[in-house]
Amino acid sequence: MLLVLALMGAVAAGAVVLLPHAASIPPVIAGAATGATALPRRRQDETAQPYVKFMTLGIALARERLVQRVHLDACTWSDRFLHGIETSAQLRVFVHDLKLYLLERHPLAAETKTINAVYADVEKAIDAALDVQTGIDETCRQAEREPTGDELIARRQAFGTALAQCGHLLRFAYVHGRRSENQELRTLRAKAMSNDAFHSPALPPQRRWFDRWLTR
Repeated sequence: MLLVLALMGAVAAGAVVLLPHAASIPPVIAGAATGATALPRRRQDETAQPYVKFMTLGIALARERLVQRVHLDACTWSDRFLHGIETSAQLRVFVHDLKLYLLERHPLAAETKTINAVYADVEKAIDAALDVQTGIDETCRQAEREPTGDELIARRQAFGTALAQCGHLLRFAYVHGRRSENQELRTLRAKAMSNDAFHSPALPPQRRWFDRWLTR
């Protein structure tokens, strides 16, 4: 980002100095500077366009590199964030909570449509992974055997596809969210991976009649 800003400042300063003299430069020299063999003579106000393109080439390359780096960082973050989720049930609980979390914080119509569309793709991928796992488990149960290598690969590929689809929803949270929301997302993940989603026993502990005497 600093590089892009610096290049933009340099281009602005160069434009102030050079553009007033652009009309007096021969078109052939301008064409060579921009990678063309010749530049047709145009009106005086259009002569500056090749120089602008030439000076902003560095900004375009730096911006493209910056966008690519942000995308790769988002992919790396989402892959690390999903590390530890091992079952389709855990993934389904996490994705549902993540969808509600994003819908609450991004109520705009366009963003809501994107979130629901990505969530629908994740649900389809999870259903497909469950179908593969259920079919393999049923086949192994009837044949009274362990899963083969090909069956284990098929199960892992199906679940990996579901994880990849969930990564799309996480990248939406990465791009449109803030760094302070990272802890809240971790809380959603911990809840999905816990056997007790509410972190409390099903029934309150029962007190015995003599407990009040022991506590005195």
